[in-house]
Amino acid sequence: MFSLFTSHSFAEIKYKTYKKLPCSFNGAKVSTSANAAIKRSTRCSKGRGYKGKRGTSIEVKRGTPVFAITDMKLIYVQDKSAKQRCKVYNKTHKKGVCDRPYDDVQLLFEDKNGVRILYYHLMDSTFVPGFGKGKCEIPLEFGTNSKNRLPSYCGGYSKEIVEKKFLVKKGDIIGHSGTTGSNDKGDQHISLGTMVLTENLVGKEKKLCEKLKRRQCYVAPEIYFKWENLPTDSDAYLFPIMSKEYLKEIGYYK
Repeated sequence: MFSLFTSHSFAEIKYKTYKKLPCSFNGAKVSTSANAAIKRSTRCSKGRGYKGKRGTSIEVKRGTPVFAITDMKLIYVQDKSAKQRCKVYNKTHKKGVCDRPYDDVQLLFEDKNGVRILYYHLMDSTFVPGFGKGKCEIPLEFGTNSKNRLPSYCGGYSKEIVEKKFLVKKGDIIGHSGTTGSNDKGDQHISLGTMVLTENLVGKEKKLCEKLKRRQCYVAPEIYFKWENLPTDSDAYLFPIMSKEYLKEIGYYK
């Protein structure tokens, strides 16, 4: 894990907070919102995506570092990646077209307020070094060999995350962004999903979640939380994608 909590002053980068996640930031673009959210957002994109879509898509070049948006505990990691996805699973997938490659490392966390934070469509994660190697090599077709894509089968979790008791800090690099193919402009992206405890929801969203009799419900992260562009000890969430200038300053790019 690459932590951003260093002695750097970030003198060239001005700290800002945002009531909502900007639709464009640090070379990333907020796209299709989470359909599973109690209140789906159309602020950044009119696209509906597939039924049951859990996370908001954030378009960004494949291989871009992805950051922990807050202090949180890792709940699980799974690698559902494949060299291709040819079977039609939803209306967004074009019939007769194969998506190559299909990145889908998934990470689920929980923060101090009980918010569940889900990242998926990552190409890798340092939490499980064995993913994509040896007996855990990425299969040809999406949806196959799923039982062998768990940490327990792939050499276990990294020594570092185990020693930290599965806790990550706001600003840790947790993996790199992936792609769901190379056929459409929006294929290179990650998805970010957030689930809030029903008791912490307010207004119409709380009533809708109570009606569904759920302990927690998905919300659209781009409209629900306060955000910041530099990591602090505040309750604001950090941008999941940071600028190249910032990466250079913390020593990620030599």
